[in-house]
Amino acid sequence: MTATRVRLVRLRTALLALTLAVLVVSLWAFQNVQNTAETVRDRTAHAVLEVTAARAALVAADAAAIASFASGEAKLAGPGQEYSNQLALASQSLARVAEFNQAGEEGGNALQVIESQVAAYSGSIGQADVHFRQPDAAVLGAVDLWHASRLLHAPGGVLEELDLLQGRQREALNRQLTSTGMSLAMLPLWLLPVLALLVLLVFTQLYLRKRFRRVANVPLLAATVLIAAIGVALVFTLVSRDRLDSVGERLDGVAAARAAQIKAADEDGQRRLAELLTGYCDEEQGCGVTVDGFRELARQAGTPATDNTRVATAGARAVAADASAAAESGGREFLIPAGTLLAGGLVLLGLHARIDEYRYRP
Repeated sequence: MTATRVRLVRLRTALLALTLAVLVVSLWAFQNVQNTAETVRDRTAHAVLEVTAARAALVAADAAAIASFASGEAKLAGPGQEYSNQLALASQSLARVAEFNQAGEEGGNALQVIESQVAAYSGSIGQADVHFRQPDAAVLGAVDLWHASRLLHAPGGVLEELDLLQGRQREALNRQLTSTGMSLAMLPLWLLPVLALLVLLVFTQLYLRKRFRRVANVPLLAATVLIAAIGVALVFTLVSRDRLDSVGERLDGVAAARAAQIKAADEDGQRRLAELLTGYCDEEQGCGVTVDGFRELARQAGTPATDNTRVATAGARAVAADASAAAESGGREFLIPAGTLLAGGLVLLGLHARIDEYRYRP
């Protein structure tokens, strides 16, 4: 076997080995990022958003019920249609959280506790409705309303549990983003096999041009173009991974807007509740230390002037748009394997004739 044939065989082996490395690394990178992006788009982002929606709906339901009882409308219409609508929205959001839950068993257990507390809250509101309709039981109705509101607001209540659950879902998103091991800072590392293969392809073509006096080796030139396209596809894959970080940032923005929205609605409802309770308290002894402390806090609270509903809604739409953009594959799931395998075939084709020329030479 001549030295030229040995060199050509070694070049072919090295080219095929690097082509295999490009295939493995590129597919691993794409599948890792794509799976994470699809999970974020289809489940995790929804889980975070639905928890915030459930909190907002429960606070709105509580404020609506208090307003109905405080105005006297409850004697005719009970807690009111707005209360029923918001409570139904909260139940729907909790059902979606259970469907999209990414916090594992811990999140599932928290949801069970929350759902039982919401059921107890609804029962207390229903009991308050019954008592307020009875002329001699309005005080009991006020007690039931107070108890219902405490089920939401007390330490360990529904709102605190939902806040903790929201944090767990957000932590799940952070774990998903960091588990990919992919970022633009890692781009040179993941492009290393592609760059090495491109360099070796160019070197091989220059060697063949010098050794065989040919202008160009068309199969190897086509393989070079395909591998360059694989490199571009990998760059776009990593860019889409980087977009997932913006999903997390936008989710935090939605959560902040929702928190401001919840705070405004909650303070308004709690002030109304404090005013309602005042009418049933003893003028000399008050309502007791706990209720009196609550009334003082409710009077001191200030309601923000900004309406954050529009901000939260726009932010939720932006989250969906960013998550969808990050999960858009652009056909890379076909380009990467097909292009790499085709490049390997072109390498074999491009070197076969040259190696075959030296098969029987001494």
